[in-house]
Amino acid sequence: MLMTKFVNPFVDQAFKRIFGREESKRLMIDFLNAVIGDEHPIVEIEYGNREQVPVFDDGRTVVFDIYCHTSDGRNIVVEMQNNRQGFFKERSLYYAARSISSQGMKGRRWQYSFDAVYVISVLNFTDKDISDRLRTEVMLYDIDSVTAFTDRLHLIYLQMPLANKTEAECENNFDYWMYILNNMEKLNDIPFTDKNPVLVDLEDAATRLGMTYDEEVAYQRALKRMWDYDAGLWSAKEEGKAEGRAEGLAEGKLSIAKNMKGYGLAPDAISQITGLPIEEIGKL
Repeated sequence: MLMTKFVNPFVDQAFKRIFGREESKRLMIDFLNAVIGDEHPIVEIEYGNREQVPVFDDGRTVVFDIYCHTSDGRNIVVEMQNNRQGFFKERSLYYAARSISSQGMKGRRWQYSFDAVYVISVLNFTDKDISDRLRTEVMLYDIDSVTAFTDRLHLIYLQMPLANKTEAECENNFDYWMYILNNMEKLNDIPFTDKNPVLVDLEDAATRLGMTYDEEVAYQRALKRMWDYDAGLWSAKEEGKAEGRAEGLAEGKLSIAKNMKGYGLAPDAISQITGLPIEEIGKL
């Protein structure tokens, strides 16, 4: 197996290593500010579970609960997921709903006031049902006035294959992060550290040289699990294409045969031309 210097950030073990450790806080804060783009930046974060940062880890999805404090004294809650499953829009809504409901104070009456919730989904695939853009942000809007109904819910989708800028074309911190994550396995060094010193931390967090034997084994297993899952999706897609082509060809033959019959061509001649059974032509 080819030994790369840096991990694949879309593998669950690597995603946790880069973003899910206490020593990764500077990276997480910098990444969140780049993605959210708030005019009042996040200055401090707390992981929802200090003993075991990921709340869910089913082999294809890792979710972080992150409690954030902004420069203007606001608090926001971020659910960040590295998502490799279907129904990811529904899953992101579930995570948002869970995060909102969990803010209810147990043991006393809750007045339904809650901190803003952001769900950030990092997707290493594209889906036209989301958009054709790298970054898509969804909020609740009043349909008639086209104004935000509330600023307490934000769903942000990052379709990483659409991060197609070259290194020279990257202009800001968001571009830097998207380029690095999308090309990490190909890199020999982390770029843009002269423009953003926080990215120096990424050099240590993402390198495989610092992994223990057990961490490397876990990473290889997770990498294989990702490859197997992607291979299954590809096979299913190709089978669907083949079935679609076969159905389209059969429908085309029937259409041609129907037109030939309309012009008075004999059934046996139609059968020879289209390859359809005479009995099927007789039903047209």
